[in-house]
Amino acid sequence: MATPRKMPSRSELTGALKTAAVVGSVLLLINQYEAVMGQMEFNLTKAILSYCVPFSVYLYGRLSVASSG
Repeated sequence: MATPRKMPSRSELTGALKTAAVVGSVLLLINQYEAVMGQMEFNLTKAILSYCVPFSVYLYGRLSVASSG
């Protein structure tokens, strides 16, 4: 049984940041379209989650595959 790592590597963090930037921007436009166009108030919580979720999912996927193999 492999020992799970506690900290992601620099390349994994870089990949997670790049993924979060691209996917998070798309999610932000989907979830906050009216706010971006100035028709509604901007929701900071939704904006933060739009970037945190892809970042977390990317790292979870990379680290779970690395620890299982």
